[in-house]
Amino acid sequence: MAGSDGEEDRADMMSRWRCASMVAGWSPADDWWAPEVEWAIDAVRGGRDLARACWALGAARAGAGVGVTEGMDDLAALFAASGVGEPTFEAMSSFAAGWAEKSFAPIAELQCEDPLTGLVTVAYLRTRLAQLYRGSAAGSCLVVAEPAEWAEELAERLATALNLATALRRAFPGDETLTLLAPTRVGVLARSDERLPDKVARLRASEILYGRRPRVRVRPLPRAYGQALALVRTLSLDA
Repeated sequence: MAGSDGEEDRADMMSRWRCASMVAGWSPADDWWAPEVEWAIDAVRGGRDLARACWALGAARAGAGVGVTEGMDDLAALFAASGVGEPTFEAMSSFAAGWAEKSFAPIAELQCEDPLTGLVTVAYLRTRLAQLYRGSAAGSCLVVAEPAEWAEELAERLATALNLATALRRAFPGDETLTLLAPTRVGVLARSDERLPDKVARLRASEILYGRRPRVRVRPLPRAYGQALALVRTLSLDA
């Protein structure tokens, strides 16, 4: 019975949220529901991480073609319907981050460089790997750096990405391919030579935010090109 009551409570809140959103000006009435809607409800009720749920909701709204202003109004309607007041800054910034990353991802894929960090895109890295595997990938590796902890605030995530990019350029000042793998994960296609340990140590010693240092991994390239692409896909998941 408790489970049934919980489902009824969620359905009731979803109905109130949808009505409040329509009143606030939501236009695509038939496209309001998404799985992320239920995740956001659970988060506001205390059952899920609120920042991550709002990020996912923002990404879902962007993927459905909803503008950021309309999406923010929808988020405010959720908080109003739940009776907890205005959205917190954390909720709004996480929503905006999810919306922006989803909206601009297709643009980034078409470019050789990420406009924020100046690092090359994953699409360009795949091109470089294709060139490399036409010969031999032996003696090459991917050095990957990321924060050890998830940054909740949008400003912190942007600062982390910029600082990681700076640290990567300082540690690898040569002709290596420096890549933005995910929002807060960077990598470099490097040679596994005698200079690599010093470069990796320099990267590990870098400060990326509030005195924190990045987590750095050295991944030897697989023998097959397809396996290398699978590795890049894994590393390109959100960070």
